[in-house]
Amino acid sequence: MPIFYRGAGVDTWWHTHDARLTGFLSQNPGNVATIDRLMLHIARGTTTSPYVSLTRSYGVAWSYATFMGRAIPTESLPAYIYEIEIDDPRPPGLQVLDPVKNLAAALPDPLHRVSYQHDGLPDFLHGVISRGKMKTFLDTTIKQPPPGEGTPRPATLSLQLETLIRAMCDAEILAIGAIPSSCVRNRYEVY
Repeated sequence: MPIFYRGAGVDTWWHTHDARLTGFLSQNPGNVATIDRLMLHIARGTTTSPYVSLTRSYGVAWSYATFMGRAIPTESLPAYIYEIEIDDPRPPGLQVLDPVKNLAAALPDPLHRVSYQHDGLPDFLHGVISRGKMKTFLDTTIKQPPPGEGTPRPATLSLQLETLIRAMCDAEILAIGAIPSSCVRNRYEVY
């Protein structure tokens, strides 16, 4: 059975509501799952979506649990990492999807005038991956062809590319529908 993880920082919803008892359900299960909502969920952190984010990486879940709460976890007030097992046949009504595959299938043709690709230096992606530590790569002026070299500006970052990068960095898998409590196998304390 595939194992997934979900981090719950201190004083967040899944920190105060034990998913071992309730399972997981998105904040807005009635919303229609669309590519636009998928991108906003991943790239912008929109939580009022039909998706529940999971990860294949314990390390990513640890990072969310440790740094995305309303307080720093301590031994007396730990954050949590949930371990979730989902197997086929899936629980009724539950869909599990790879956002990279779904988004890649919806990207425009390479000859389309508007592309999801960036137009900056290769280091530009470091800024997308780690905005806090490497923001300067996002602000670096792009190189343009001579003779005029155009107006100085930073590279273009499309919502599609930002979504792809964040989904890959987080080893993200999305669930649509209820993940029953029977799939939640463990809850680890971290601090």
